[in-house]
Amino acid sequence: IHIGGDEVPKDAWKQSAFCQKLIKKLKLKNEEGLQSYFIQRIEKFVNSKGRSIIGWDEILEGGLSPNATVMSWRGEAGGIAAARQNHNVIMTPSSAALYLDHAQSRSGEPLGIGGYAPLTATYGYNPTPAVLTPDQQKFIIGVQANLWTEYIPTESKVEYMLYPRLLALSEVAWTPLANKNFKDFSEVRLPVQLAYLDKNNCNYRVPLAINTPQDTIIFGSSLNVALKSPVAGAKIYYTIDGYTPRETDIEYNKPMIYDVPQDQYRELKTIVITPTGKQSQVTHTMVYNKGLLAPVAYQGSSQGLKYQFMQGTFDNTNDLSKAAVVDSGITKSFNPAALKKNNPGFGVRYNGFIRIDADGRYQ
Repeated sequence: IHIGGDEVPKDAWKQSAFCQKLIKKLKLKNEEGLQSYFIQRIEKFVNSKGRSIIGWDEILEGGLSPNATVMSWRGEAGGIAAARQNHNVIMTPSSAALYLDHAQSRSGEPLGIGGYAPLTATYGYNPTPAVLTPDQQKFIIGVQANLWTEYIPTESKVEYMLYPRLLALSEVAWTPLANKNFKDFSEVRLPVQLAYLDKNNCNYRVPLAINTPQDTIIFGSSLNVALKSPVAGAKIYYTIDGYTPRETDIEYNKPMIYDVPQDQYRELKTIVITPTGKQSQVTHTMVYNKGLLAPVAYQGSSQGLKYQFMQGTFDNTNDLSKAAVVDSGITKSFNPAALKKNNPGFGVRYNGFIRIDADGRYQ
């Protein structure tokens, strides 16, 4: 019997004369101790009826009986601790792309609660942590994805958020780790499954055309296009003139190569449209045949590059020009690791001179 036990706000308990009196009566340290007392009390009641409890990983705090099952949602730490205490565990960490109310793409998704859980990350999750011994790993009895519906008012959107990630979850749960293969999953089995959903009037998120990068700038002298449909029976349409493709544009049916003259670019946009009219996001790939910049005879003695730091979520470098600069200074490295620690979304613009000893294109 699932008792919950997560996200208990303690402010009301701190203001409650009854709760404070009970803490003193039971000689508890604080409100966290009161929560543990409640969990243990309800656990004993459930056990007395011949049943066992299951709850979120907060129920570990304060100790549990051996037959309690723990669902680890605040990362894997709770599940690891529970398995080491011989508790059965269901892994469901929000940080491992198992919260299916999180967005499936960085942009262009329906209004949601936030977060990012792409199909690749869901498929790639391994619910059995390597830090556990083989005996401890036996207590990992399953894996679960969660779909919270504060931002999901319709069944159609439920289906959109579930599929195709629910299909990936099935392989996380049932396929031996050595047999998992995302390329085979996404290019062989998934197109057939999505065609089945399409035929049976079930909503789902249409993946991008296979082998097409999204929102990418590539430097080179040719644009090579070799696409596959992510849904069996669906068609791929494309443009190379910058316009957004529709079903009235050119249908892709064979590999193509477009030469790109020096200092020019070619812009490929694609869209997938299924037999029932469902559409993927539009992809945008630019190949830029940029000529080499002329060298500069630098006479200065100062070291480092000037940088400008912007906070936010950016889809491309053009967005940086619209953002406010919140920090600036001098740096001797392009490494943004220090900036990533406290800033989940950011952009950096560098300005200065760099020494390059050999001609070539660097990226």
